[in-house]
Amino acid sequence: MALGNTKDSYGCVARGIHWLAVLLLIASFALVWGGLTGYHKSVGVAILGVAALRLVWSVVQPAPASLGNLPRWQHVAAKATHGLLLLWLLTMPISGWAMSSAAGRPTSFFGLFTLPMLTGPDRALAGQIRGYHELVAYLGLALIAVHVAAALWHHFVVKDATLTRMLPCRLAGGGCADKPGGCGCRR
Repeated sequence: MALGNTKDSYGCVARGIHWLAVLLLIASFALVWGGLTGYHKSVGVAILGVAALRLVWSVVQPAPASLGNLPRWQHVAAKATHGLLLLWLLTMPISGWAMSSAAGRPTSFFGLFTLPMLTGPDRALAGQIRGYHELVAYLGLALIAVHVAAALWHHFVVKDATLTRMLPCRLAGGGCADKPGGCGCRR
């Protein structure tokens, strides 16, 4: 499979970024719900790095063309959802970092380095940012639900390759590079 995107499919880098973000998000939510805030913050720093990489990659490697003859509003909705997801991936770690700074607690990346404080200690500000951080977390989960539902709708109802062209090759069906919208994989 190609590293970069083609007109019909996502390449290895885009797929890797996508699935790494998924794994990091699962870890982040599991850690915070499990009360492991220090690890949650470290994973948040990783998410920020992956989101920045995704932003750069989307400029260097535009997404493949949309598939099928779908109504314009669905293309617009898909672009808006992807944009909001990327914005969410960037703002959640930054708001968490700001909340920690306002609470006077440093944000470390697994003890390897510590991010600079964004603000001085301010309990009231920390509480406000915490409320924002938690609310936006749940809004992001709703966006993810819409994203997953749309991918499943494309796969099971529309029956196009929208889902399979983002899946890892083994899950996408192996040697499907010659199929329109195929995964770009080679056996």
